[in-house]
Amino acid sequence: MINNLSTIIFDNQSIHYIFDQYQIQLNYYLDSINIQIQNNSNIYESKFNLEYLNTLLVSNYSMDEMVNCVNEIINKKNIKIKENRNNLRLNLISKNKNVELIIDKKNIVSNEIIEKIMNEIKEIKNENIKLRNRIELIENKNDLLNKRIELIENNNNELKIKIKTLEGYHKNKKKIKLTKSNLQNINSIQPHNSYINSIKSFPSGNIISVSNDQSIKIFDIHLNLIQSIENAHYSFINCVEIKDENNFITCSSDKSIKLWINKENKFQINKIINNAHDDAIIEIIYCSNGNLISCSYDNKIKIWKENNNNNYDIIQILKHSKYVYSILFLEDKNILISSGLDGTKFWDLNEININCIKYFENTFSGWNGSLCRLDENSIIVQGNTINSLKVISILNLKIIKEFNNPFRCNGIYLIENKGIFIIGGRSNDIRIYRNDNFECIQTIENAHYNDIKGFVELKDGSIASFSKDKTIKIWCF
Repeated sequence: MINNLSTIIFDNQSIHYIFDQYQIQLNYYLDSINIQIQNNSNIYESKFNLEYLNTLLVSNYSMDEMVNCVNEIINKKNIKIKENRNNLRLNLISKNKNVELIIDKKNIVSNEIIEKIMNEIKEIKNENIKLRNRIELIENKNDLLNKRIELIENNNNELKIKIKTLEGYHKNKKKIKLTKSNLQNINSIQPHNSYINSIKSFPSGNIISVSNDQSIKIFDIHLNLIQSIENAHYSFINCVEIKDENNFITCSSDKSIKLWINKENKFQINKIINNAHDDAIIEIIYCSNGNLISCSYDNKIKIWKENNNNNYDIIQILKHSKYVYSILFLEDKNILISSGLDGTKFWDLNEININCIKYFENTFSGWNGSLCRLDENSIIVQGNTINSLKVISILNLKIIKEFNNPFRCNGIYLIENKGIFIIGGRSNDIRIYRNDNFECIQTIENAHYNDIKGFVELKDGSIASFSKDKTIKIWCF
């Protein structure tokens, strides 16, 4: 039971009832009565709808009357407060009706505050919608910017490739010593009885040559004969490749590949791969990993790997539609280039299943050695017309330069330290070009008496040329 009433306080919106232990405050608003009960420092508050109280008490009461009614109830001490763990129970006794109101122990927020909060939330939502719209607009603009950036980056990449290619042309500019060339013949021999198809230089400076006469000749740098190997193959020997001072390899129209080794200052056969192709083998390459690459008139390129039995197995076969004359392996990029009657193909050897990554049908290979790397980023190959030479970028696999040469090329050779390359072919003439601007700086007419098949640079800086006229000639600048 509530003790005697001590104090009653009135103001414009509330009536306060102060008892010995409890203080009860009635606040009335437009549609509710808020009852607040305070016990010492604890405040319990609940809000009740006027219509509900009105139904429970006396019908058709105004707000003031409702307050007075509650006031009378409390003044008559017809109010009981029971406190349990979760709430306070307010028992109002009026006109023989016992009404129990449960007051939860929690703060009750007024409708005005809730409405204000809801309006604020609505404003925040509207602001969020505006922000989302702005974000969406910015994202759309970002998408457009990203596309423009991607386009610019692609253009930049193309420009970088062009710049690298041009740098490749000009990086050796300081090495270019020749604006005019005075290449002159200083020695000449006729060591074979038929066309000379290939010559190479050993690290020591010795020279090796192979011919249609099926023989191999080895000379010192002054063209003095050191060793002659007769009947080295059963048909034309088309190419020789040097591994090191004591090892070389040959391939032949007899379809075989032979590996030779130096024993007691004489070269002899070390291994033979018979029937390596189905037709004449035109060129062979040693790779630093021990693999061999060969090309043939059977329209195929084959990659060979040494097995545990000291023999060679085929690990890849690549195909052209016509004869393959020349191959060039770029070890630093692991790219193989092959050229023949049907054009030039680029192969990426990094792939497990090797596929052609670029095909240039408007090119032609004259003979082994007619594919030449000009610099880090470009190669040169014969065009498909008699007087056309094409420079192809290794970076973007595009033809970046085309210039004229008056005859079809059989051999192109780069002399890097002088910034020039030298060309021979189906002509008796030799032509020398600068590799920065492709200007012809010397033509040697009637350098041989028949088609010139290729060149090699010797240890002393001189140049050896070989020809269908069966001769080897030494040239000096």
